[in-house]
Amino acid sequence: MKPLRLVVVAAVAALALVGCDRGNGTATPPAPSSGSGTPTATPIPAGSATAVGQWSTQPVTVTHQVPVPPVPVLTGIRSAAHQTEGFDRITFDFRGPLPGYEVRYVDKVVGGATGLPVTVPGRRWIAVTFRPAQAHEDNGTPTVVPLAKTLDHPMLRAYAIVDDFEAVLTVALGLDDVVAFRVGELPGRVYVDVAA
Repeated sequence: MKPLRLVVVAAVAALALVGCDRGNGTATPPAPSSGSGTPTATPIPAGSATAVGQWSTQPVTVTHQVPVPPVPVLTGIRSAAHQTEGFDRITFDFRGPLPGYEVRYVDKVVGGATGLPVTVPGRRWIAVTFRPAQAHEDNGTPTVVPLAKTLDHPMLRAYAIVDDFEAVLTVALGLDDVVAFRVGELPGRVYVDVAA
């Protein structure tokens, strides 16, 4: 898996070079607004769209019991601005059952391979960590290209896959500010909406 980690680090470094000028990913954001505890959702049945929680800046954790092998595979990342509705959405498409996941604000983005800070365009960051999941085939071939991308949405500025090792997959989202987000599921996909 080391070659894939090198590709991820190289892709993130390339993204940093072409990133927007809204921040360099190294600043420490103010703490998100406080709330009462961490919302935790239990497994969600398959079917129509299911919202995991309400709009909040607090971490969200969802547990899905997934028998492995095979590990669920991320096959695509899509994003769009929904200006009329007032949010930007990023969607993660999976082959196989949906993995569990955690969505939370972080003070800085670090690479799973190195533990070193990673530059992701934006001034604030959300880490979306999927378990068990991977963004590569068993032979190491990435299943998501590009691994990092600058976006031109009102709030969502970029994404980068920063960890893909031993069935732990983390995608960092670069935002323009600390805003409320919500998480939901559709058949074969997980989405994160950020208020714009």
